Amino acid sequence: MLENEKFEGIHYSRFIASWANVAGDAPYAIDEWLETITVNGKPLPEEVIRKICDMAWTGKLELETSARLFVKKLKEQG
Repeated sequence: MLENEKFEGIHYSRFIASWANVAGDAPYAIDEWLETITVNGKPLPEEVIRKICDMAWTGKLELETSARLFVKKLKEQG
């Protein structure tokens, strides 16, 4: 089970949500983006980047399938 840990007071899910809100067609580059971030003057350690990426990339197949079908339906409706 993944734990929503924090780095300098920011939950890992906040990093993921911020990336997801703007990444569009480049969800794979989150690790490269995280390597450029500093929080309170501290760069994200490699272990933190790995944990955030694990959380971002480790979906549940049933939920992803459901989400994909839902988005497809929305697009078909106009």
